[in-house]
Amino acid sequence: MSGDEGTKQYYHEQYFAQTLTVLRKHVDYLMNELDDLSESSWRKTFRKVSSSHPRLPLILRHNNFVRGIFELVQQNLDGMAS
Repeated sequence: MSGDEGTKQYYHEQYFAQTLTVLRKHVDYLMNELDDLSESSWRKTFRKVSSSHPRLPLILRHNNFVRGIFELVQQNLDGMAS
């Protein structure tokens, strides 16, 4: 299919809606997982202070960063759907 732009375009058009649906479901799942890994969720579950887990602040910042990226992805996907 290398160089066959017409065929590639056909497949993109044919399967766009299905691909978008699956991708949105995947991003929603990951966002829910990141919510479960948030600081407030962690504190509710373990009821410990972060000082007993020295890397926890770094992990939480990373999770917040990743969540922000997925929020942007969700916005892009919403724009594709309209």
